[in-house]
Parts: sequence; structure tokens; C-alpha cells
Amino acid sequence: MTSQSHCVLDAAEITQAVQDLNHSVTLIAGKTTVVRLYLRGTSGPAVSVRGAIAVRRSPAEPADTITSVNAITLDPARPHDLAACRGDAGLSLNFLLPSRLTAEGPLSITAVNVVDAVGASPLPLTGPAGPTVWFKAGPPLRLRVLGVRYPFGSPATVRAPREKDYQALVSWLGRAYPVAEVISTRAVVDAVVPPEFGYEDVNAQLAALRALDMSAGGDQRTHYYGMVADSGFFMRGAASGVPALPDPTTVASGPTGPADFGWDFDGAYGDWYGAHELGHTLGRRHPGFCGESHDDLLNYPFKNGQLGDETHAFAGFDVGDAALGLPMRALPGERWHDVMTYCAFQWPSSYTYEGVRRRLLAEDALVSGTGPVSEPVPAAPPAPLFDAAVVAGLHGGGRPDDRYPTRTVTRVTSTGPGTREAAGPGPEGAPEQLVSVVGTVNLTRHEGSIRFVNPVDRPAVLPGPPAGRAAPPEAADGGQVPTAVLRILQSGGSPPREVQVPVKLTSEPEPGADRTGLIDVVTPSGPAPEAVELVVDGQVMDTFRPGGSPPALRAARHAGADDGMLGMTLEFDRDPGPDLSYSAQVSVDGGRTWQTLGVGLKEPVVQLDRGQFPPGNDIRLRITTTNGFSSTAAETTLSPG
Repeated sequence: MTSQSHCVLDAAEITQAVQDLNHSVTLIAGKTTVVRLYLRGTSGPAVSVRGAIAVRRSPAEPADTITSVNAITLDPARPHDLAACRGDAGLSLNFLLPSRLTAEGPLSITAVNVVDAVGASPLPLTGPAGPTVWFKAGPPLRLRVLGVRYPFGSPATVRAPREKDYQALVSWLGRAYPVAEVISTRAVVDAVVPPEFGYEDVNAQLAALRALDMSAGGDQRTHYYGMVADSGFFMRGAASGVPALPDPTTVASGPTGPADFGWDFDGAYGDWYGAHELGHTLGRRHPGFCGESHDDLLNYPFKNGQLGDETHAFAGFDVGDAALGLPMRALPGERWHDVMTYCAFQWPSSYTYEGVRRRLLAEDALVSGTGPVSEPVPAAPPAPLFDAAVVAGLHGGGRPDDRYPTRTVTRVTSTGPGTREAAGPGPEGAPEQLVSVVGTVNLTRHEGSIRFVNPVDRPAVLPGPPAGRAAPPEAADGGQVPTAVLRILQSGGSPPREVQVPVKLTSEPEPGADRTGLIDVVTPSGPAPEAVELVVDGQVMDTFRPGGSPPALRAARHAGADDGMLGMTLEFDRDPGPDLSYSAQVSVDGGRTWQTLGVGLKEPVVQLDRGQFPPGNDIRLRITTTNGFSSTAAETTLSPG
């Protein structure tokens, strides 16, 4: 019976996330790739078929044979619609390419064979020769995801993102973004302001955390995203800026939870929501079709915010994730919409996909760890925290798992005790401390607040001219980015330092809403800093004044473990007082790299996310107490046990 059937190959498509039949969308080397064959029966009875393709990397190499992952039914009596086949993964023969075949370089489909799925009899096939495409190398997406914990309700219970939320976000980005890999880390941090906080609060916290991570040697190309569980309240998401030029310092945050919004039924919406906000940090703007602002309306190429239309035959394709129970599925271009819209059925269009790819390439060219001031002198390798005799002496009066000895390291500025060389020469060669200043600004109400001031060892900004020495950057919409001034007052009659900083406007403006944004800068503090003023339009909006000298950490104790968190209580040699704060950093590689889990903390309790630590690894904990200009750091080692 199958010998009477004949089929035609109408087209072949090689796709990773979105594509047209001309293969105009860049194929990323190493990214999961699916070949889709569009067949139709022309004579004979209906028949279920499978297929095999011969794939060759170069004429000098032997061809690889790949079999289809599915079978389809060809029925000559049924009207054939190529667009309908492209919009349904069950209507095309699909072939998953092995990763070795997606390395950088060309790839050709040299032969196609179709067989009866039941009897394996070959079927006559006619149609065009298979396409030749080229895979291009591209950088990964570097991402740090911070789940924000907060108490809510009466009695208050702790709310935090689920494991599913983290997994869904990273998986979605890997499937939908133009990257072969998402290099991600994650942690849980406690909100520093009570609920119901907003994205301005979370983004300010993220910016301060990121500055400390970069000071500790973090990769400058890493994007930071905060996830807030909606199990207590719904926090609308936003990015603090839409940079027109590469700027991974731009942070973003958004909600997550199980809501389906009428179209997303995989149990977590924080994936596409997070991809939208991260898209802003990569310079992507709103097309303006479904209630979002009209920032990119004139440039977006498809009507109604769609992935494609009748004149632009683009279709999305989700390669799926077996670990999350997500199958392959096709995403029709006229039903699905760009992830930068507020429309339902979200996925990146070719326009957004290529825009993100270009921005990631530009960011990857940035030199990690450099900035507008000279690098600090590298710190000496850390000494052993303690020897057996010290441990015996400290633990002699209590349980070994109860108290952890510390090693104190004092950071120095011209206003604090001790001697340590800092980055950047000041007047007459005196060393100057770098400080990270993060604040929020409401330009409409002429209000502002300095949220975090922390000494750092190296800048968290990108290579380029120092802040305040260049013209204000151009905004994504072609206008000028508004600026504020940080005025660092000096003691002893020295003139103040003034630093012009851009106000990173929120990515999600609403009609009639206030213009709000974030300031985030690392700058030398001057030889004798005594206060920082935030100045907007010539008016002082807020003033930060440091507290007294920071106390040293004396010991850390277990404070219980629940909900995947390891609690530690801190004991200082004296009361820190309300004007001081501390940050907490952890290392699982002996102090070579550090990640910040808390900043601007006031209560002497640290919660560590046990899930981010490899089983069995010792954790090195660093507590840095600061008044904003000077700080004292102490390190201790504990087992995650």
C-alpha cells in the first residue's frame, strides 16, 4: 500500500528559537537546533511516515544520518497548508541535531529519506535540495538570579521563589535567547525594606549587591535579576534603565508565581516575565502594541507586536526541556507576540532575538574588572583563618558547631584607623577610597534618597571616561538621560567633590506616572570625606553622613536551619549602632571568589541559602561592617552540614 503513496518536500527549516524559510535569523553555534521538514502527500492512501536526513559539515567530512524524533501522517485528500504546518510541531518531521553538528561553521542537508512508519518501506520523494546554513559563535548570557525573601501576613510567614521559578527562568532564557549557554548563579537574599516594597527598592538593593560582587572580582558582564514571589503580594517588575550602549550594571527585578495569565500553563510565569525585564537591561525597548509604552513603535517590523505576519513568514519554535516536562512546540508567528510587548503568548521575535545577540556580543567585548580609575593593588593571599590551637582555645567553652572564630581584616580610608593602600591617588599622592553610592530619584516630585553607601576595592562600572567628565549619554529613545550630582563634602575646609551621574529611568513608565530612576556609581570619595549629598536640579534631595568607626566581628553562631536556609547570629566587640550597616559575602572556593548575600543589613543575623552551596563544601563567610567610608571585615569558615 505504501508503494502507491508519493510525497513532496515543500521546504526544510533549521531553527533554534525563531526562523523564516530563508534562514535569515542567525544560528548560534552550540545551541539546541531542530531541523523541520514540511512534507505533503500527493497520491495514494494516507500514510504515517518517519524520516532520516544526511547532514554534512564539509565536503571533506562523511555525512551523519539523523532520524526524526516523530512521525507524521500524510493524507493526499487533506488540503495542505505550509503556514499551518509551520505553526504545529506535530505537522512537520522534526530532527534534533547532535551538539557536535552545531559547532561554528557550515552545515548542509545532503539527502532526505522518508519511510512508512509501520513497515519501514521507502517512499518516493521529490522536492528541493536541503539548505546549507552557517552557525556563528556567540557569547553566553551571564546571569545572577537573586530570590528576594520577605515576611508577609499575620502571623507573618516567609515568602520566597520556588525551585521551579529559578529553573523555569534559566530554561526559558536558554531556549529563547540567542545563546548556547546561560551561565547562572543564584542565591536568596532578604529584602532590606518591609513589604509591600516596589521594584525601585529591590533594584537599589541589587545594584548595591552587584557593586560589592564586582569589587570582589566578579565578571563585569554579569546581569543581575531579582525574583519576588507573588505568594504575599504582587510586585510589578521593571529594569532600572534601558541602556542605549552596553551596560550590564543595569539591574532588573520582577514577580514570579504559578499564575497562567490565560495562556501560560507550565506553572511559572517568572520565566517570560524575567526575560522581558532582562531584555530591557540589554537595550530592548517596548514596541507599543498592547498597552506598553511606544518606545520602539516606529522600528518594530511586524504588525500588532507579532513574531511575523502575512508578508514576514517568521515562526517561533520552542525546543522544549525534558527535565521540566516541556515538549517541542511551534509558535505561529501571527498568534505569538514579542517578549518586549505586554501581549499574551510571548516569545522573542527575530527583531528582538538579533538585537539581544548584538548587545551580548558588544558586552562580551568589555574587559572584565576594569573601569574609569586605576586598579587597586591586589590584596595579599588570605592567611589561614586559624590553626588547631586557636580552634581548641575558642571552642573549649562550647560546642564545636556553635561558635566560629574569625580573622579580622581592616579596610582603611583617610577617615579610618590603620594603613591600607586604596585605589586612586588623591591630592599630593594620598590614597583615596572608592565608594559605591546607590540611590533612587523621583524627578517629577523633586525627591531623592541615598540608599546605600559602601567602600569598595574596584569599580563596578564599565570601561570608559570617569563619571562627570563626559556629556550625558543618549537615552534609548534618542533623548538625553537626566542626571543628578553627588556632592562629596570634605572635612578640614577642602572643596567638595562633585560627580555627575545618570539617572537610570525605569523601563516601565505608565501614562501620567512620576519619572523615577536609579543612580548607581562607584567613585573616589576624596581625601577626607564627611558626607554625601544627592543634588537634583540644584537642590539637595538627601544627605548621607557616616556613623562612627566600624566595630569588629567577634564570633558567629548557628541560629538554626529551616526552609533551606542556614541562620547565623553575629557578635561584635561593641554595639554597631543605628548609623552603621554590614554586608555578608560567601565563598565556596577558599576565598578566591566571593558572592554577596546581604548589604545594608542592620540586624546581627545572616540567612544563607543552603541550596547554592555544593554538598560537603566548607563555606567561608565574610562580614564587613561599614559606616559608608571605612569598614572592618572578618572572615570565618563553617560547614554547611
